[in-house]
Amino acid sequence: MIEAEKQEHARSALRALSGSRNNSMEVDVPEECADLTGLLQPFVKEDVLVSVFDGAFPCTADQFFNNLINDDSTYTTEYRTARQDKDINLGQWHLADEYDGQVRELKCRSMCHSPMCPPYSAITEWQHAVLSANKTDLVFETVQQVHDVPFGSYFEIHCRWSVKTIDSSSCSVDISAGAHFKKWCIMQSKIKSGAVDELKKEVGEMLGFAESYMLKVSSPNQEDDGTAQQGSTAPDADDIPGDQ
Repeated sequence: MIEAEKQEHARSALRALSGSRNNSMEVDVPEECADLTGLLQPFVKEDVLVSVFDGAFPCTADQFFNNLINDDSTYTTEYRTARQDKDINLGQWHLADEYDGQVRELKCRSMCHSPMCPPYSAITEWQHAVLSANKTDLVFETVQQVHDVPFGSYFEIHCRWSVKTIDSSSCSVDISAGAHFKKWCIMQSKIKSGAVDELKKEVGEMLGFAESYMLKVSSPNQEDDGTAQQGSTAPDADDIPGDQ
């Protein structure tokens, strides 16, 4: 168990190093991480992922990347702002020797509603994206560390979005997620089930907000007269909760 915890700590440190390297931040990487550098590593833990959403979205995989998660997009910042998150700092995509595709880092303070948590918790989220050469398949993965909640240092929230173009105006979106524990915790089972329930709810909100955002960027001249919002499933900003 101790050896497994060391390996998980090494992989987390490697992910942090890769995600923040472009921001010129120093990251303390343990010695055991040396064996992992220079080799392509999986970004998320496959065995903890369970399906939280499987459906369609009105754009291609290429449009999904360019409009929602590319460096020029303001979707992530606007969504986090609507959730009333604070101190949002989103890095830029960059290549990393340890992972295929590109990586970046998001930091913010997110609202907490649990009585066992402070009003806001610091969050670090490492993001990974791979767009196929023909731009019809996108894999977007995130690993989130919540710093100021009970047992927060024991686990990470892993998530994978698989986006595949169906035709010129739609794609399939398959989202799986789960809590990965870096070391054993007495609350492990409860945290895992709670994380999946919360992620199912949050993914729906993210997709609703994304659909509204896509309409806005595709029809910017219609935003003032309200037609850009017609048919949107996005919730009002006041209805979007923070992280539990």
